[in-house]
Amino acid sequence: MNQKNKHITELMELAGQAKPLIEALASEMTVITTRMAALEALGLIYASEYWRKDSDGQPKYFYLLYPLRQGEPRRRDYIGCDPTRIEAARQGLARAKEYNALAVELGCLEGRARSGLFGMKDALRHLSNKNYRQY
Repeated sequence: MNQKNKHITELMELAGQAKPLIEALASEMTVITTRMAALEALGLIYASEYWRKDSDGQPKYFYLLYPLRQGEPRRRDYIGCDPTRIEAARQGLARAKEYNALAVELGCLEGRARSGLFGMKDALRHLSNKNYRQY
């Protein structure tokens, strides 16, 4: 096999490997966006836990402290000492953390897709240029 045919064969193999990789990337992105939508539907809580102490100095009353917004007083939501309400609030906090982590992961995957797109466009441009000769 001469050198020209070897390059063409390798190019065809690489082109065949691209489609399953693109499909896997698209599938992974779909799974992440579906999970993010489910988390958002359940409710996200972007706040911090705060325990108010009782007269003995032990944590008793649970509050959610939300981030400050300019020109507004800090929002504080009283949850109390009911274990079910505390657990529900903590689940909302955990969902928000998971949502943010998934958003970062999705951003990385979108970056990979964009980078792959640019690479594929560049490859197609090189392959389709009939006047391009390199000696």
